[in-house]
Amino acid sequence: MALQAKHLLKPLPRDKQIEIRPFLEAVSHLLLLFDRLGSPGFTPIKADINGNITKIKAVYNTDPAKLQTLQNVLEAEKEMYGAEWPKVGAPLVLMWLKRGLCFI
Repeated sequence: MALQAKHLLKPLPRDKQIEIRPFLEAVSHLLLLFDRLGSPGFTPIKADINGNITKIKAVYNTDPAKLQTLQNVLEAEKEMYGAEWPKVGAPLVLMWLKRGLCFI
């Protein structure tokens, strides 16, 4: 558990920009918690969180130099999706990831 706390309890940067790679790394450590609990009842939650992490990584990997923060991703997708935004893409995935984290 100390390993997870080390990765999850970092202060928010002054500019309040959350870098994607460290964020996803920290959230990925939560998946280990479910493994340690050992209950099959957590399997759907773990799968959902892992799926959301994978989707955000896929967006990030399209242009890592440009999409370094969550804000960068949201701004780029707002421009890309236009009127459909925020009901598609990364904003939707982040909403579900947040819901999963709140459930924990």
